[in-house]
Amino acid sequence: MDRMNGLTRRGLLKAGGALGMAVGASSVLGKSAFAQEGGFIPYSNKSLDYYFFVIQEEAVKRAVLGNNMKFQATNASFDNTRQLEQWQSLMLSQPSAIVSDPIDSQAIVSAIGRYNQKKIPVAIIDTPSDGGDVAITVSFDNKLGGVMAAQEIIKRLTEKHGSPKGTVLNCFGALQSVAWRLRKEGMDEEFAKYPDIKYLARPTEGALDQMLAVTLSTLSEFPDLDAVHAPSDSPSRGIVTALQQKNRWKKVGEEGHVIFVNIDGEPVALKWIQEGFMDACVSQDPIAYGEIAVEMLVKHAIKGEAVPIGTYENKKYFWEKGEIVAGQTGPTLIIPPFVIDGSNAADKRHWGSIAEKEWGIPYT
Repeated sequence: MDRMNGLTRRGLLKAGGALGMAVGASSVLGKSAFAQEGGFIPYSNKSLDYYFFVIQEEAVKRAVLGNNMKFQATNASFDNTRQLEQWQSLMLSQPSAIVSDPIDSQAIVSAIGRYNQKKIPVAIIDTPSDGGDVAITVSFDNKLGGVMAAQEIIKRLTEKHGSPKGTVLNCFGALQSVAWRLRKEGMDEEFAKYPDIKYLARPTEGALDQMLAVTLSTLSEFPDLDAVHAPSDSPSRGIVTALQQKNRWKKVGEEGHVIFVNIDGEPVALKWIQEGFMDACVSQDPIAYGEIAVEMLVKHAIKGEAVPIGTYENKKYFWEKGEIVAGQTGPTLIIPPFVIDGSNAADKRHWGSIAEKEWGIPYT
């Protein structure tokens, strides 16, 4: 889930900063320390400004340390040049492999090429690379996520009105973000199939304050607004504030309830769904991204083996099963988007639940 610098922070926590500092402290270890028994897998993060990225890094860290290997994280803070420099610096420490969430899918290709020359396996998570030889890519089908979110709204409009009709607000995010752009494209295409649905796609840059303002103005223009969507959970707290101010923050089934469906599956979405205010959320799984990338590196790539193509199955994850296919840069696992609603929001396998309740990383 790539985001651009300067966008609303997605619930970055004080503990997240401390976590980043603790992880970064491993950078004081010398090259000889990394060469000790067990190996060394660093993680090149695009940012720690969003809860999603904090959890993704924590997943990589736990997986690496769980394999008795050394770990180090770098944080590029959405600075592409800095990330490329960090890749170069990490390569000098002769890592066993590297995991990264790239800022720029094209710019990272040259860095991957240098690692390929050194025969250092590369794993890419969240934001796929446009080129290079990548041992394993683990990411999310953002366009399908947008389609599925639209379908969840359409299903509920049909239940409400007897046919797919009504007024829907999409508070879409900054289109410079590949993830947010693809989510909007998926939603646009799905709603285009339903001429009786008045679909209002309005820009918010993915910012909480803009989502608040846009939702308030839309509710003034369309007092009977049926549904609202945000491409990520954290900035949608602006939508919630607007609904509260207009006395439309009602539970599912109550008079005046506005259908509310997002994407990502953060702890706040699980909370809203379990409280009865949010209808559904299409989720991705940053914990799985990090864990599976490290798993494939350790089991296969570091041993000089290709990651096998075929079904990946692990019941520890809510989605349980996905397909590793031959992608543009090598073996690729696109984790299938899945819907969280009132029937399954309490499942302890959701990443938002694990991050907050098991790992103790608070969401604010």
